[in-house]
Amino acid sequence: MTKAVGRGKYDRGLSSEKRQELAREKLLDDATEVFATRGFRATRVDDIVERAGISRRTLYQHFDSVEAILGEVYERAVRTSFAAVFERLMGVSDPIERIHVGVAAYFETIAANPAGARVVFEEYRHAGPAQAAKYELNTSRYAMLMLEFLNAARAAGRIHRAPDETSVYALTKGLEAVGVRALHRGEHAQLPAVAPIMSALLIEAFRGTDPACDLSST
Repeated sequence: MTKAVGRGKYDRGLSSEKRQELAREKLLDDATEVFATRGFRATRVDDIVERAGISRRTLYQHFDSVEAILGEVYERAVRTSFAAVFERLMGVSDPIERIHVGVAAYFETIAANPAGARVVFEEYRHAGPAQAAKYELNTSRYAMLMLEFLNAARAAGRIHRAPDETSVYALTKGLEAVGVRALHRGEHAQLPAVAPIMSALLIEAFRGTDPACDLSST
């Protein structure tokens, strides 16, 4: 019979590198919950150590500061989100369907990891100028991905108004705002059901002609 691995023990069948990787991931999981609950500014090393059930020495073997942990929590959350989107998009060639699938994957990621989403949307972006700049960069990456989908839809004759960077950025921020509101209300589990409505609104914004060029109503 195989003996279960208990607290403070490890599977000797794993390599030391794998054990370090698992320990680091668990530390990031615990830190995510602490940041989401207490907020970054109020979090101290001891808060994370207590939650993770490790020593300060062990923590410092992985990270040299709470800020460094926050940075990795953020980077991991962003990697997970983009990976989920691209995984869902595999095999989807229709440009309109890609928009629906991309928005659905975005909201599903928030619903599945509300603590990580809180850290991304509320804690990391307000941690300092460098963090705010990186947050903005990743927001723009989402917007550029959506712009790519919309351009493909227009090239296929599925929409008629040419998508522009400013409009697509504003619509992408609108998706973010819906996600943040759901987190504040404790309604994140409902986000997947909202996704089709939001992606339809985004598509409809470019169905017609460019309103700046439509003078028929003036």
